[in-house]
Amino acid sequence: MTAALIPAAYIPNTPAQTGILPASRPVSPEVYRRRRLAVVAVMLGLILGVASFGRQADATPTAEAQAAAVVLVVVQPGDTLWTIAESLVNNADPRPLVAELTEIAGGSSIQPGQLLRVPGDLVD
Repeated sequence: MTAALIPAAYIPNTPAQTGILPASRPVSPEVYRRRRLAVVAVMLGLILGVASFGRQADATPTAEAQAAAVVLVVVQPGDTLWTIAESLVNNADPRPLVAELTEIAGGSSIQPGQLLRVPGDLVD
């Protein structure tokens, strides 16, 4: 078996080193049109994506989302269901909220430190 010896300084000639580039075939105008169409489609997609993201970031919560919100009330010493309801409904009649708080608390007695989860649609 014979081995070919390659000198240590041997570097193969590449087309860039020799200045001779391989022949390329001409690109048809249809290819250019498809490329331009692809670039326009990508750019349009990016613009629409950014616009929709901006629109979602500025969106205000819907009535359903606000109704689904929950107000957390921690019972303080001296609080009653009536005083809690009055503080949550401002100047409205607190009786409907007192009835709801009674159901939420599991009865009419509450303890300091107890957490009441009041649905947001009941609160003004």
